[in-house]
Amino acid sequence: MKCQPVRSTSLKAVGYDPATLTLEIEYRNGRLVRYTGASAAVHQALLTVPGKALFVEQVVEKSGYIREQVE
Repeated sequence: MKCQPVRSTSLKAVGYDPATLTLEIEYRNGRLVRYTGASAAVHQALLTVPGKALFVEQVVEKSGYIREQVE
């Protein structure tokens, strides 16, 4: 999945695969997390909101998406 860098103190890059509805978030600490079932609208919102880490915490984490921590 192609990820694009984002401006955030916690997040490093964000990617999205519309075919599988998978949102991928790479953190500055090296952690990589994938969320399956995320809409393109959520991906676009994440790219545009100023508080990206807060958006992940309050919206993405609480949306019921399948969460996979990638090692």
